[in-house]
Amino acid sequence: MHISRRTLIGPDGSLLGIGEKLSVVEGLGRVSNETRRAFELWRQAGQAHGLLKLADFSLEPISDLMPNMLMVEVLEAAHDYRYRYCGQREMDVRGEDPTGRTVRQCHQGEILDFVLENYDRVVTAGDGLLDLSVDINSSKRFIATEVLFLPFSDVGVAVTDILVYSHYLDTRPGALPVG
Repeated sequence: MHISRRTLIGPDGSLLGIGEKLSVVEGLGRVSNETRRAFELWRQAGQAHGLLKLADFSLEPISDLMPNMLMVEVLEAAHDYRYRYCGQREMDVRGEDPTGRTVRQCHQGEILDFVLENYDRVVTAGDGLLDLSVDINSSKRFIATEVLFLPFSDVGVAVTDILVYSHYLDTRPGALPVG
């Protein structure tokens, strides 16, 4: 199922991102091997009834992807999300470590709305989401080309945590993609 197409313009009028948001099943054929590996590990570890518990999910097989990962906690009562883990590349891209802060504390305006929309869709659907966008970040060295959102639940059905994996291109001449 196709979810939406979007364009994100920065406060100064510059283009920050353009792309599509898709269900993982629809977009899986268009993603990097690294994104596919993260999704397949989550899918294979899944439970027949209800969502996978974060405590039951081993990141060891994809530990090389940890620099590009975030873990957020769902704060349902506040309609917000708290960053529980932020990998080193994510910190480099952001220029800071958001761990312990909420999405609302880290973003504002149209960017806040866009970030909340991604997380809200995962919470509502209880399934993975792919954002196949080209995003320009505060660090011009890295450009995000795809972001995978995977839900987890400590209570079985309601999403309580979301793992986020971002795939980046390194803009330095001759640099390889950084999975």
